[in-house]
Amino acid sequence: MERQFDRIPEHLKPKDKGTDALFKSGWVEKLTRTHISIPVIMHLGIVGYVSYLALQQYNVVLFVGLFAAGVLTWTFAEYWVHRYVYHVKTDKKWLLRIQHMGHGIHHQYPKDPTRLAMPPVPALILISIFYGIFWLIMRDYAIAFFPGFLFGYVLYISFHYMQHILKPPKFGPLNRLWKFHALHHYKYPETKAFGVSTKLWDIVFGTLPEERV
Repeated sequence: MERQFDRIPEHLKPKDKGTDALFKSGWVEKLTRTHISIPVIMHLGIVGYVSYLALQQYNVVLFVGLFAAGVLTWTFAEYWVHRYVYHVKTDKKWLLRIQHMGHGIHHQYPKDPTRLAMPPVPALILISIFYGIFWLIMRDYAIAFFPGFLFGYVLYISFHYMQHILKPPKFGPLNRLWKFHALHHYKYPETKAFGVSTKLWDIVFGTLPEERV
């Protein structure tokens, strides 16, 4: 583990404590941080309200199917963005900046609790864009698909927060998921274990670590 840790690039090497600023402006910097409870409560409220609207239009079976498809789609998006945006190797300065702001600083300070979920302002902008995309693709069905996608995100930020703040639980599957994410941070930040809420897509795309956890 130690030898592999030494090979981690400096911009991804984790520190046990501390934090760092993304912006010089104090008020802008505040917009990059949040307590985990704020986005969780905000997004669950949106999930509940949009789900209620969807159930006024569709029967329970169709709603559950679209909702579940939304959750599954989120897990794929979580994997794809983590691997092909945040950890893709590049020399492009604009992409390196995005990587650092969106994820690199988290790798440097993985125990900073204020940067374990996207703050409300950028989150609301992004989910509005996603809903627009879903509506263009599936029209009215988006109202049932979207809350599932957003609920998948809530599960992701909740798991991610707990994986960095709490000790691994004794329950087997969750214990292994905690250790799986630790391997990404402390041994394979650029090559393996890109899933956070599930190992499904690491299994599908061959990025599962060889260690048994």
